[in-house]
Amino acid sequence: MSLPRRQSVLGQVLGLTLAVCGAGMVVAALVELIYGASEDWRVLTVVGLVVVTVGYALRLLTDVPDRIPRLDIFFAVTSAWVAMSVVGAIPYLATGTLSSWEDALFESVSGFTTTGATVLQASEVDPTTFAASSGILFWRSMTQWLGGMGVIVLVVAVLPSAGNWGMSLFQAEAPGPTGERVTPKVRSTARHLWGVYTAFTLVVVVAFLLAGMGFYDAVSHAFTTVSTGGFSRHTLSIGHFDSAAIEWVTIVAMFTAGTSFVLLYRLVRGRPGPLLRSVEFRTYVVLVAAATIVTFLSATPDGRSVEDFRGALFTVVAIVSTTGYGTVDFVGSWSPAAQSVLLILMPLGAMAGSTSGGVKLVRVLAVASLAHRETLSQIHENLVRPIRVGGTIVSDRVASKVAGFLVLVLAAFGGSGLLIALTGEDLLTAFSASATMIGNVGPGLADVGPRSDFAGLTAFAKVVCIANMLLGRLEIYPVLLALAKIPVPGLRPLMARTFRVSD
Repeated sequence: MSLPRRQSVLGQVLGLTLAVCGAGMVVAALVELIYGASEDWRVLTVVGLVVVTVGYALRLLTDVPDRIPRLDIFFAVTSAWVAMSVVGAIPYLATGTLSSWEDALFESVSGFTTTGATVLQASEVDPTTFAASSGILFWRSMTQWLGGMGVIVLVVAVLPSAGNWGMSLFQAEAPGPTGERVTPKVRSTARHLWGVYTAFTLVVVVAFLLAGMGFYDAVSHAFTTVSTGGFSRHTLSIGHFDSAAIEWVTIVAMFTAGTSFVLLYRLVRGRPGPLLRSVEFRTYVVLVAAATIVTFLSATPDGRSVEDFRGALFTVVAIVSTTGYGTVDFVGSWSPAAQSVLLILMPLGAMAGSTSGGVKLVRVLAVASLAHRETLSQIHENLVRPIRVGGTIVSDRVASKVAGFLVLVLAAFGGSGLLIALTGEDLLTAFSASATMIGNVGPGLADVGPRSDFAGLTAFAKVVCIANMLLGRLEIYPVLLALAKIPVPGLRPLMARTFRVSD
C-alpha cells in the first residue's frame, strides 16, 4: 500500500535539505569518534539520523509539481534556509556546547550563511581553542561548506525533472544578480559547480597539508576557506599557526573563492578568456591591490616590514572575500584610517557567482554606470546611453533591480545598526556589526573585532544579527517575497498588497 503523495516544491526542497544536514551531522559524529574524547558522537548520531529520517519522509510524501508559482519558489528557498538553521542549532544545544537558543541559532546561522561570527568562548583547558568537542567544531565547519555553494544548488543537482522551476530555485539562492548556467540544463550546471567546488576543496586540503597543518585542521579550514566562511577551531584563527606558508596558501585560496565559480569552471575547461576579459574580475584585482597598499601604508606608520605587508594583504583579502579570517588584531594595532578602509570593504563582497557575501562588485559597477549616465543626462537632456558593465549592456530593468537591492541593503544596514545601538552598544560596535552581518564577513570593529566575539551582545541584538545574516546571504528579495506566503493573520494580506502578489 503506497502512501498518498502531495505535490509540493516545499516538501521536496525541505526534505532534501534536511537529509543533507542530517548526513553532515553523522559525518561529524564519526569525526568525534576518531579525534574526540567526549560522548558528543552519540548525540550527533541520534540527532543526525532523526533529521535524515524526517527529511526522507518529507521527500517520500511529496512529488515534484509540474508548474510552480514564482512566489512558491522564494518561499521554499527561504523556508529551507530557516529550517536548516534551526536544525543546525540542535547539536550545539543537545551537547551542551551552548546553553541558550539565541546563541545556538546565531552560531548555526553564522555557519550556513558563511558569516563566521561566533559566540563560542575559549576552552578553560586550552585557551587557544574554542570550548567545544572536535565533532561539534567539525559540524561547525561543515555548515559553512554546505552553505558556501548553497544547499539549494545541491538540491537542484539531485532533484529529478528540475526544469525551468529548477533554474528559479538556483537563481533564488545564487550569490549574485544572476544565476548563470555553464551548461544548457540547470541540473547539469548545479552538478558541475558542485564538482568544481569539491575539487577546489580537495586542492586546498592538500595545500594546507603541505604547508604544515594537521589533517583535521586542513580539512576543517579547507571547508571554511573555500566557502569564504572563516570559522576556525582556534581562537586566534589562522594566526594560531604563525606560519607564512599557511598564510600564503590561505590568501590564494580566499582570493580564488571570491572569484566566480562559473568563470573558474571555464578556466578549468581550458577557457581562460572569459575570466581575463571580465571587468568584474579586473575590478576585484585592483580593489584588493589598492586596499592592501593603503592599509599597509596607513596601518602601522612607525614600522613596515614584509610581515606587515603580508598581514595587510591577508586582512584585505579576508574582508573583501568575506572570509573573515584573522592574523592580526587590526582593531588593537591598526590606525583609524586603516580600520576605515576595512569598514568600507565589509559590505562590498567579491564577484557574483562566488561563495563570498556582500553586495558583489558587479552591482557596484552597474550602479556606477547608472550614476554616470544620470549625471550626463543633467547636461544632455535627450541623451540615450546604455548602462554597461565592461562590454556587456545592462538593461534598465536589471539596473533598477540592482538599485532597489542597494536601497534595501542600506535600509537593513542602517536599521539594524540603530537597533543594535539601542541595546547599549557604542556606534562603532553597532554599525560595524551591522555591516559585517549584512555582508556575511564575520569580524567587525570595536567590541566585535577579530580578537573579540559576539557573545557579549544582548539576546535582542543577536536576533537582529541573525536576521541580517539571512538577509545578506539570500540577498533580501527572496526573504521579503516569502513573507507574502506566511500564514500569519494580518501579515500575509499586508505583504501581498505591498508586493502585488497572489497565490
